[in-house]
Amino acid sequence: MLRALDSRRLGLARLALAIVLVALAATAAAADDDDTRAARRHFEKGEKLFALGRFDEALVEYEAAFEARPLPGFLFNIGQCHRNLGDYEAAVFSYRKYLKLKPDAENREAVEELIADLEAKIEARKEQPLPDPTPKVGKRARGKPLYTRWWFWGGVAAVAGAGTGTYLLLREGGLPDTDLGNVVFK
Repeated sequence: MLRALDSRRLGLARLALAIVLVALAATAAAADDDDTRAARRHFEKGEKLFALGRFDEALVEYEAAFEARPLPGFLFNIGQCHRNLGDYEAAVFSYRKYLKLKPDAENREAVEELIADLEAKIEARKEQPLPDPTPKVGKRARGKPLYTRWWFWGGVAAVAGAGTGTYLLLREGGLPDTDLGNVVFK
């Protein structure tokens, strides 16, 4: 009888453990569904922004999608954004991480070609001499002479007007008399 009681308790313990495991699995599945929905929402928004050429905003959305659900395909999209923004080092990093997480990727050869191309561009940037940071004396920033700019002539007109007005107010006799009906305050 003691054995029957122990086996019944053991059966109840197993049943309770099974219920707890099912409940935990359901909770994890619900969390997974929320993460998947969030990732899909960010991905779709990122796709629209990418199609519009707004790569910086698309990058933010793809990164949020990856944070919600770390799927390797998001890393490829992140790499594409970095490449289009000219951040070749970050693009290479994302592409390599993508290939590491998805070694059997269908586009593996194309991604490896992108990596090789970007690494060549990175090397080319390194070989270019840096621009001289000292300013060139006597050269204008945009190469146009000063007198061809609209604001230069606006300033000349303002100074001429102010000078003429000052002269008329300060000369002997004040303002000239006219027949137009000047009002004189006394």
